[in-house]
Amino acid sequence: MDELPLRAVVIGSGVGGAAAALLLSHAGVPTLLAEKERRLGGSAAAYERDGFRVDTGTHMLCRGEEGPLGDVLRRVGQGDAITFRQSSEPAALCVAGGARGTRAGAAPRAGRVVLQAELWRLAGAARELARGLDLTPLEAARAARLLAHAAAMRDVDMAACDDATAEGYAARFVPRAAAAARLGSLLGLPLLLPGAEASAGEALFCWRRIARSGQQRYPEGGAARVPEVFCRLARELGAAVWTGAGVRRVLVSDRRVRGVELEDGTALPARIVVSTAGLLPTVSGLVGEAHFPEAYVARARALAPQPRQVQVKIGLRRRLVAAGALAGLGGESDGDGAPALPFYCLVPTRFDPSLAPPGHELLCACAVSGGRDGAPRGAPAASVDGLLRALAGAVPGLLSDAVFVDGAPADGRGEALARAGELAGELATATAQTPGQVGRARPAVYTPVRGLYLAGRAAGGRGAGMELAASSAIECVDRILVDMGRDLGAPAPPALIDIAGDLLGRAAASTVTWAARPRGQAG
Repeated sequence: MDELPLRAVVIGSGVGGAAAALLLSHAGVPTLLAEKERRLGGSAAAYERDGFRVDTGTHMLCRGEEGPLGDVLRRVGQGDAITFRQSSEPAALCVAGGARGTRAGAAPRAGRVVLQAELWRLAGAARELARGLDLTPLEAARAARLLAHAAAMRDVDMAACDDATAEGYAARFVPRAAAAARLGSLLGLPLLLPGAEASAGEALFCWRRIARSGQQRYPEGGAARVPEVFCRLARELGAAVWTGAGVRRVLVSDRRVRGVELEDGTALPARIVVSTAGLLPTVSGLVGEAHFPEAYVARARALAPQPRQVQVKIGLRRRLVAAGALAGLGGESDGDGAPALPFYCLVPTRFDPSLAPPGHELLCACAVSGGRDGAPRGAPAASVDGLLRALAGAVPGLLSDAVFVDGAPADGRGEALARAGELAGELATATAQTPGQVGRARPAVYTPVRGLYLAGRAAGGRGAGMELAASSAIECVDRILVDMGRDLGAPAPPALIDIAGDLLGRAAASTVTWAARPRGQAG
């Protein structure tokens, strides 16, 4: 092991990988980030269309500089490197008309905005919440109590709810099955899981963060701005950032990392490898199950991945949505009032109008799919058409003002609406935040293979979306430094910083960050 250079190879340039590369570089560890695509960002990348800058994923609003994304920047002394903007319009909660108000075969009636206020005021909106969720006055009071309780819960109280579902937790307050299902679906939205599958403890953790932080934020320039800045700062600290450099396998012997081999056959010796490819893809694909204990492999195989999301991106000729985000229950309901389609829709142009031509608006939406049967319990499988109907119900006139509609169904093919696979997200590499997969049961950022670590939404961290990935990266790098015998409160040894360029060789000195890695160039 000692004969190997002190080099870390980070696989993947999403928020988790880019944050890990930045933090490692700041700690004085010579780092090379390898991204298989020709552009940076992973599921947080962006593409251009008709004057719009469109996120490839649908991202939750974040706490900006107050959350893990800001923590990463502060750790490297660059707290102002990304501007996080607030919207002048709050988020809105929408519930589409149910089956009782819809004739057979017709589209559901326009959704009702039952909450037009900051999310932290949810507990005080019992009357509107009751109307939208078809709750009785008593159920509305109990639902308000649930939301107020969630905002004040301690960590130990939330941990006690980790193994309950959001729907099961809601049933403690609202016993009627249909009401609990609808309320549970709203609780599970931050995790992009139906209430029947989302961990109550993790969902409540997200809602508490929302309640305590108040106004939510979004990066100026869109979600892609986060990994772009992280990678730029990492390069300024001496890291090499290679695009078009897919990793074929992680080199391991005697349960120790020896480096990686790229798709073109280039071998890069390294003592540390951080994978953001997901737990099972790393274990079974990049490394090989023979290098792990049988129990670890069995656990990796048993974990439920985050289901792929049905997504649509809509460019509008004019501004129609008076909200920074829409969240709720769309589509038709069954006869018992259970939710048909939980959905989330971000309006990035409400935070940064420059993401669209003047006067235009951009919507990025996703429908929540079940991890086991492809749909929330008692509902049809999520589809692009179903999500569009839900959005059209919440925003009348939406499709008639559309400049374009890009969509990706759950299988990632999107033959009718997808743009050359650009919207096929990478959420399937994440570990679903279901009971038995959160808290102490969540996969660790370290592995039985010495020098192999995990970052991103597959292991470690708490929260949702980009914040979960950044939180995981912080946890991962802290563990790496501890394993190296470093004091987390101490600055990087000057000797490590001084020799970083030598250890990386020509890679760090000559590789252009935003260009593809020259074929055959080694570090």
